[in-house]
Amino acid sequence: MAAPIEKQRTVAIVTGANTGVGYGIVQRLLEKDCSIKIVMACRNLSRAKRAQSSLLEQFPFADIDIELVDLNSVRSVLEFCANIKAKFDRVHLLFFNAASLITYGINWSDIFWLFFKDPVGLMERSDATIQVRGEINQDGMGSMFAANVFGHYVIARELEKELDASGNGRIMWTSSLTAEKRLFNIDDWQGVKSVLPYESSKWACDLVALGSNEKYKEQGCKIVSYSTAPGVVASTIGNLPSWIRSVRIWIHYIFRFCGVTSQNITGYRGAIASVFVALQPHLVDYFVRYTSATTAWGRSFVTLAPIEGYDKREASKLLQHCETAYQAWKVKLAQEK
Repeated sequence: MAAPIEKQRTVAIVTGANTGVGYGIVQRLLEKDCSIKIVMACRNLSRAKRAQSSLLEQFPFADIDIELVDLNSVRSVLEFCANIKAKFDRVHLLFFNAASLITYGINWSDIFWLFFKDPVGLMERSDATIQVRGEINQDGMGSMFAANVFGHYVIARELEKELDASGNGRIMWTSSLTAEKRLFNIDDWQGVKSVLPYESSKWACDLVALGSNEKYKEQGCKIVSYSTAPGVVASTIGNLPSWIRSVRIWIHYIFRFCGVTSQNITGYRGAIASVFVALQPHLVDYFVRYTSATTAWGRSFVTLAPIEGYDKREASKLLQHCETAYQAWKVKLAQEK
């Protein structure tokens, strides 16, 4: 017998909720309203359970579920969405936070050069990392694009009805300070040929986030999609050695004390922008990137910055590519049944 569908309560789905900014998003949501139903969308069950236990220690009356999903697999994403639709007839908040950054390591010559040329940029971007190029996943798609953009796009499409039914569905796409138009090429929309595929995928997040609103308005859907950024967080993304991360944390604190507000360092501080966007009663402006920031003395706040270079036509083309790929997978899996 199928489990009864849950109604009324605010339902928030957070991808990558077991660590970093995703974990911080859940903390901040429950601090604001402990009645929010949390769905932790995670890839690794044991890590998700550890995070769930830790959250329940902090918020003993919280209602937190775990749903497994591998954003690099369309089959896994569609199975995840089927599970969500079986449990909920409404979904209010989607936090597209999970991300993949695959690196070989650090380019030390770039580190020294950037330290003298652009020290703030060195601490805000990943220019000095040697990113893996041309990696294709099992679905035949650029791996970082699939994990950072397309898997989330499929979730948004599959749960469109449930978001609309909430009456005020909101999607928070986690972009980045590193997202720039010059790092994205619509002819290489999956970033397979890009030297910086992570940055390419994050600009794609901006394009999808903003471009989707045109479709929602045309269809009369009660959904709004936003771009957010966590600023600089000392997370484990990028699979760099732990000693590098430890050194980075101290340097981040020094830069923050010197007035560089992007240095949020912890996932909790990095999560403030996404939760701000999700819970503001009347938020209209979606042509900006809502970014987490922290003062030298540790006060977290949200800044708004225009998404310079946003091109409506480019966004439309990328959405067409994503929709074509999505529909092709729907047909393929239907034929396999």
